[in-house]
Amino acid sequence: MRREPPSSEVAEVPGVDETVPVPVAGPGARRPASQLAAWLFGAVTVVPAMLAAAWLLPGFPLLLAGRLSAPPMVFMSAPLAVGLCYFALRQLPASWPGFRPARPVPWWAVAATVAVAAAFAGWQIAERTEQIIFLRDPATYLQVGYWIAHHGSLPIPNSLSAFGGPHQGLSFASVNYYPRGSSIVPQFMTGMPIVMAGAIWLGGIPAALVITPLIGGCAVLAFGGLAGRLIGPGWAPAAAAVLALSLPQQYTSRSTFSEPLAQVLLFGGLCLLADSMVVTRRPYGRRVTGPGDWPGQDTVLAGLAGLALGLTVLVRIDALSDILPAVPFCGLLLAARRRQAVPFGLGLLAGVGYGLADGYLLSRPYLDLEAPSLRPLALITAAVVLLTAIGLVVTRSRAALARMHGWLTPRVLRWLPAAAAVLTVGIFVAFAVRPLLQTVAGETDPVSIAYVAELQKLTRLPINGRRQYYEQSLYWVIWYIGVPAVLLGAFGLAALARRCTRALLTWKDPDAAARVWALPLLIALWVIVSVLWRPAVSPDQPWASRRLVPFVLPGLILAAVWASAWLKDRAGRLGRARTTSALVACCCVASLVIPAALTTFAPSIRAKDQGIHGMAFRKIGGGELTAVSQLCAAIGPDASVVVLDSLTADRFAQVVRGICDTPAAVLAPVTPATVGPVVAGIEAAGRRPVLLAQTEAELAPYGGAPREVVNLLTTQEAHSLTSPPTRTWLIHYTVWMSEPSTPLPGGPAG
Repeated sequence: MRREPPSSEVAEVPGVDETVPVPVAGPGARRPASQLAAWLFGAVTVVPAMLAAAWLLPGFPLLLAGRLSAPPMVFMSAPLAVGLCYFALRQLPASWPGFRPARPVPWWAVAATVAVAAAFAGWQIAERTEQIIFLRDPATYLQVGYWIAHHGSLPIPNSLSAFGGPHQGLSFASVNYYPRGSSIVPQFMTGMPIVMAGAIWLGGIPAALVITPLIGGCAVLAFGGLAGRLIGPGWAPAAAAVLALSLPQQYTSRSTFSEPLAQVLLFGGLCLLADSMVVTRRPYGRRVTGPGDWPGQDTVLAGLAGLALGLTVLVRIDALSDILPAVPFCGLLLAARRRQAVPFGLGLLAGVGYGLADGYLLSRPYLDLEAPSLRPLALITAAVVLLTAIGLVVTRSRAALARMHGWLTPRVLRWLPAAAAVLTVGIFVAFAVRPLLQTVAGETDPVSIAYVAELQKLTRLPINGRRQYYEQSLYWVIWYIGVPAVLLGAFGLAALARRCTRALLTWKDPDAAARVWALPLLIALWVIVSVLWRPAVSPDQPWASRRLVPFVLPGLILAAVWASAWLKDRAGRLGRARTTSALVACCCVASLVIPAALTTFAPSIRAKDQGIHGMAFRKIGGGELTAVSQLCAAIGPDASVVVLDSLTADRFAQVVRGICDTPAAVLAPVTPATVGPVVAGIEAAGRRPVLLAQTEAELAPYGGAPREVVNLLTTQEAHSLTSPPTRTWLIHYTVWMSEPSTPLPGGPAG
């Protein structure tokens, strides 16, 4: 065997004696400029995931103990962040498997990827959403983050004593906030609120509104790192740019959604896993070490990768489904006797354990609400675990392995990989023709009725039978990244499925390409099928597009960029000219970038309406922070707030309770007989009663000189059902306030 230089290591592949030298780079080793560029590229794309993990790991236990505050968080997370980054970065590959022998990482690729992420973050900060008043989920994440930043604990106490005890019709529940005992339990997982609490400690709500665009920029950077590892560093800027230009990525990064944080952990975890498969190799059971080598770095990276992937469950409960393919992948590692198997599995279990503990201990009503979706997922998970265990038992049996090798005739080795490719293409064909088939709904769905009405208006064709909105899910993808991206993505996924299936059947992967692609490919295929089959989200756009953000769009973009790289490589071989391959690469990148940009910017060249008409430069929720500040000032100190209508309660109850730091409750039904005792109880508790309602007329029967304290006309996202959004909608918030005293006008004298 050829001897390699001391700074390189060699691949170990089960069952074959093929090795490929893989240079490595560590911060403590002297290395050429090309290896420095590779180390920097690998480092900057995984640091965001390590910083997020370092913040979440101590944050959840402190929140669970009711002691979440800035000093202990900084004291615990700062050294943890240093340690995680040190172990993640102490040795990284200087190159990754590609179409041709490994080439040095160019500096321009590193600079361009960072520039795309920085430009994206700056753009989204400039256009950031100001959703503080509850309308949809982003306000809930912000309000919960504000609460735990100032109180350090969950659930939220209902402060019943501030209303003089229980009263008829008095409750504390509102949308996304569930009563449980003497407390109020907010919906959703606590990962994103814990991160937002740190921003609120630094700069209040304005800082919290900036943190998500920064996280979105980190997600784009980590995605570029993943594309660079799987396809080649030269393709990283293009992949990052396509994701950055897609409207769903911008929409979720401008507001306080949880998807960008989940992306940081997911992409970062996959980057670390790819590094672990490449960084340390052992030829024929012997370890090769040299200056800068760190024995065991492959297992450390695998453990950190599993931890990052598992922690996505602490951010989004849907991540339980997204990372499900990690179970059979871990089984493959065990079957191949790879050193990464055990640390990857342990890290994954630790991260998932955090998420499940959060769900059961702090978000149980949310899990109960999601039970219809979680129960089938639990059954699927159990089946996957069982099949993985059976596969491990079979691979441990030499007799069974001998029989399996006997089945793998040359014909089988040809048609099984081809069948995997055909099946992948068939999935996309099925989703494409799905709207052409009459879908009979099991029940009358108001959203589906609205969808059919808008579809009839758009097509001017009669539509017989009932239809479901999610039959258009593949076309949502086409709206946002274009037909070329979907076609190239389908081709790329099919080709990768063929290659990885053949590597699995022959147990040969000399350059580690199949090993590095295996988990991203499995996640992409599983998430695309599961999400597009049943998006489980309100179908109005851009709201529904958030379901595409974690890995549907990224998975297709990765596969499309891989297909572009494959076409460039083939063109270079056939044309035998660099200009030929460069032209093919430019055409492919343009076909990915232009459709995404057209949807986001929606430019018009018509004389009467020239300009940009898309969502690229449209803000949502402007003026809400000022309106909330005015509301809190109007309520004043020592008050107990009673909201008299459900719409105002849904929008403002937690705003008053959290941001205004004032006890708030909801009353229904509203009559002098129910309002009077509550007002009297508040006065008996030594506090000042304040009534809130949407209109003056609702407060007039109870005296107290009603006055308008909120009158805000602002914007919200569009609610388009059959096309991508190109504009925002207006929304008008009004709140009237009165301060009655007993006895109430028209009420009982006593």
